Amino acid sequence: MKLAGSLIIAIIFLSVLTSAQEEDWKITGHLQLRSELDGRDFSNATHPLTFASLRTRLGLQKSFGRLGFFVQAQDSRVFGEENNTLVNHSNLDLHQGYVVLSDIFESPFSLQAGRFEMVYGTERFFGAVGWHYVGRSWDGARLRIKSSFNLDLFALTYTESQSYVGNAVAGIYPSPSENVPSSSVYGFWSSIFIDEMNQLDPFFYYDVFRLKPDGINLAVSRYTAGLNYFLRHGPLALTFEGAYQFGKLSTTDISAYLLSLQVMYSQNNWKAAAGADILSGNNTDGKDYNSFHPAYGTNHKFYGYMDYFINIPANTKFLGLHDFYISAGYNPSGSKFSGSLVLHHFASNKKLVEETSFGQEIDLTVSYSFIKGTTLSWGGSLFLPGEIMKTFYRTTRGERDDPAFWSYLMISTAIE
Repeated sequence: MKLAGSLIIAIIFLSVLTSAQEEDWKITGHLQLRSELDGRDFSNATHPLTFASLRTRLGLQKSFGRLGFFVQAQDSRVFGEENNTLVNHSNLDLHQGYVVLSDIFESPFSLQAGRFEMVYGTERFFGAVGWHYVGRSWDGARLRIKSSFNLDLFALTYTESQSYVGNAVAGIYPSPSENVPSSSVYGFWSSIFIDEMNQLDPFFYYDVFRLKPDGINLAVSRYTAGLNYFLRHGPLALTFEGAYQFGKLSTTDISAYLLSLQVMYSQNNWKAAAGADILSGNNTDGKDYNSFHPAYGTNHKFYGYMDYFINIPANTKFLGLHDFYISAGYNPSGSKFSGSLVLHHFASNKKLVEETSFGQEIDLTVSYSFIKGTTLSWGGSLFLPGEIMKTFYRTTRGERDDPAFWSYLMISTAIE
């Protein structure tokens, strides 16, 4: 039976591949293979860890007039996680699977429903986290309106703890005191193109995390209102991103903010940038909750490639974050090589026993374009710990205050 099933799947897949050439089906493939050397524990007395991860995606896309669909399967794994070469880990999942209905009611409305990635702006607030060996996708629906401006209205499911009820029988439903929590995100994102040089992106979203009856987690009712501004004038580009969060964390009021400003100058084959990111942290009086949550962004892009600040605000111990940085990139004319260098200074928004320094990070990246769609990348990073980082990583065995390091080698390929 297993052999017959495999043969049937193979025949169907080959048939789809054949018809793809004849009926304009689109087949996509993505592969990301990365090895890492991890010495991020601030101790030169320990051996660095080594990891290798693999992400493989295969997609199928087809449009039938105003109806389109896309299905993308994904396998994600860390090498050796099975602990046995004769064990099969079931890592295969549906990364994306959705339909798109265009020009609904003969209007500029389109509806996307199913499982899909959400990417807006620079990915600071909503991103696909392409660096990760899994990546982020959402279950939900998105209504898109295109006219003189773009507007997306979305309703997304974050988590659903209640098992699906197929057969409604007495006793299967929880009582009001035993409600199983779920979490959802609702909101909009708009892009207003003022002219060729100026763009405004106002956005708003609401997170609701419902309370478990045992009270282990806190109920969250959080609103985020923000505005991004993009200016492009010749070789100069300016990006401002700002947002304010309010609402309730259990019975505590939320009042938090994020401010970001970057100025970039590009000329010929090089570019240079300077910027600052400020994320608020909790005050010591404890009256309000002041830590900003960039919960759905691609944080790897912004707060250092070593990923000390991926899970904000938990990674900062709710102290908030100030990131001041300068960067430079160069791609020689006619060369397949390119490189970039980023220098970060990280500090807390609130003091920890009169200390504010997390430390400094240096990120160097070199990329080689092997062929179209395929890139080989190497990266090396160094982190000089400040007093707060030394405090976070201190153990009963002693101080951990050595410079930390991290390096990777990655192959990334895409067929579209």
